[in-house]
Amino acid sequence: MFRTVTAFAALLLATASAVAEDFPRAGYEGAINGQSAPFVGSWSLGYPEPEGTIVAETIIGCDDPVLIEATGDAALGFKTPAMAAPALYELSELVDGRTTWLPADNSESVIAIWLTPDSFHFYVTNMGKADWENPQLLRRCPAE
Repeated sequence: MFRTVTAFAALLLATASAVAEDFPRAGYEGAINGQSAPFVGSWSLGYPEPEGTIVAETIIGCDDPVLIEATGDAALGFKTPAMAAPALYELSELVDGRTTWLPADNSESVIAIWLTPDSFHFYVTNMGKADWENPQLLRRCPAE
C-alpha cells in the first residue's frame, strides 16, 4: 500500500512539474524586451494550448480586441473592451528574455514572454511570483 501511494505521489509531482514547464520562461532568440514598440497594436486574448491537448480558448477576439498603445519608449497602456480606460505600465527587462510590466497603480506586475513577433504569453503575478502554469496568450490581430 505504501509503495502504491508513494508511486502515485511521485507520478502526480512529475505530471505537475511537466505541466509547469510546458510554457517558456524566456522569449525567442532576438526578441525585443523592455520596450513598448513591439507590443503596440490590436490583440486577441485567450489561453494557450499545452502540447498534447486541445483546450485553447479565445476570450477576446479580433472583432473587439485588446488594444496596446505606447505611452513612451518603455511605457504602455493596455485596454480590454470591458475597461473604461487603459491600465498604464512601465516596462523593464528585469530578467533576460522577459519584459516585466510594472503597473502605475502599484498593483501586481505582469511578465510578458515573446513566443514569436506576433504572439506572447502574459503571466499575472501574485505577491511578485508568476503563475507559470496559467499564462494567457495574446496574438496580434491581422492589419485591416
